[in-house]
Amino acid sequence: MLRMFKGLTAAVVILAGGAASAAESLNADEIIRMTRDRNDGHSFLSEVSLILHDKKGNTRVRDFTYLQKDYADSDKFSMFFTTPNDVRGVAFHIENPHEAQGSEDSQWMYLPVSRQTRRISTTDKRGSFMGSDYSYADLDKIRVNDYQQTLLGEEQVLGRDCYVLERVPASPEVLTKTGYNKLKIWIDKQNFLVMRQDFFDVKGVNIKQMRTKQVATVDKIDSIMLSETEHFIDGTRSEMRFKQLQYNLELDDRLFTQTAIRRGLKSGDVPKFAVSSL
Repeated sequence: MLRMFKGLTAAVVILAGGAASAAESLNADEIIRMTRDRNDGHSFLSEVSLILHDKKGNTRVRDFTYLQKDYADSDKFSMFFTTPNDVRGVAFHIENPHEAQGSEDSQWMYLPVSRQTRRISTTDKRGSFMGSDYSYADLDKIRVNDYQQTLLGEEQVLGRDCYVLERVPASPEVLTKTGYNKLKIWIDKQNFLVMRQDFFDVKGVNIKQMRTKQVATVDKIDSIMLSETEHFIDGTRSEMRFKQLQYNLELDDRLFTQTAIRRGLKSGDVPKFAVSSL
């Protein structure tokens, strides 16, 4: 998400004007690498609302707690859905190995109805994440080598100066996994947040667009507070609203395992705020 959520959703922070000026000479690969490796602390905690808007104007809201922790070889994420009742107990565990390792990102989903954990296969990553306009592939961390990128120029988004890049899959496997034949991406020059991304299918049609709608500085880290993805073909729209963001917390390693998503998140598992909806 972050990613999309990170993303949708990554240690380099450009704070001083002089450093920003030095960034002017970055090439397309370096821009994507700095986006992937941007500072987001060594851990992260947020409550998130996933808001689904259908083409008739109806709205559904799904709430979850989102945890992230950095490790020597990977970044790990856990998501625990709490409301409404039909998704309560659904959970995800995601592992993003450092790109230098050459390993694929891995995702697991726990469904309380069947009491089973299943791995999201590569062929399933085009599927919709919890009925939203974000796909499972969109949850994977941005990777430099999966695409060939070209720097097109610069534009402003929400008053922010952004690099504009075009990305095309570097292999048929990437196209098969994502379904995206081309991406166009706007990246904030100051903090390397993804501010907008357009997704094109194999026919060259712009099928959907992800937009960062709100940014705030939390614990000295520029953070996406509201992300929105609109699917132009389906006429649907999804939002992710981040609340109670906290960085650099002491989060127990046991929260970032497949066992954790089967166990669920319990009151007292996370510091500083109670998970009141559990």
